[in-house]
Amino acid sequence: MRVRDAARPQRAALAVLVVLALGGCAVPAASATPSLEQTLVARDAAAADAHAQTLERSAVFLRDKWGPVALPDEPIDRWVAASAWGSTMARCLSDDGFPGVEPADDGERLDFSGVRVSEPRELFAIDVAVYRCQSLYPVRAWFDDEVREIEAPWALDYTRTVLVPCLLASGHEVPPLPDDARFRADWRTETAFDAYALVGDGPSERSRAQARCPAAETVLDGAP
Repeated sequence: MRVRDAARPQRAALAVLVVLALGGCAVPAASATPSLEQTLVARDAAAADAHAQTLERSAVFLRDKWGPVALPDEPIDRWVAASAWGSTMARCLSDDGFPGVEPADDGERLDFSGVRVSEPRELFAIDVAVYRCQSLYPVRAWFDDEVREIEAPWALDYTRTVLVPCLLASGHEVPPLPDDARFRADWRTETAFDAYALVGDGPSERSRAQARCPAAETVLDGAP
């Protein structure tokens, strides 16, 4: 008994060394994936920069058209969904004095056929109003290419550690995850990994699975 008792501190010390060694290796891996909050901050900063570049090109176009005119400098009020862009812009333009604008093509385009303007001054005014409203209400999804590399690491980690286990625990089969490089390259594209591809029969079962186990893009897009 004394021999076994004497061996315990040695085994305990060895166990501590193993834990410390493993912990030392694990720290960089854990910190390699940004948190959701860090991802959102970096994502929005990159999208805002891309939005600013888009506005710069629009400003060049308008000044080529109208001369060296002053344009409004408005900060982003909020990001809007692509499907809500048309209706949001129509309300903004109506508030600016152009109530005839209507959303078209599922909200992705604006129809100006109901606007009654004819004089150059009025045409200039509506161009400026569009510029201002676009400054206020951009669509983040338009800049997926600019934010793909920022979102993808978090999305991969979430899919691997949260989404897939959730679906498996709910009794669903899950396709094999692609390798890291392929997942990141396909993120936010038509060929992106579909964790729900083997879920049940029919859209209702898929919808229930998505509600129970939200996709990475649902979490990202739903975050404030």
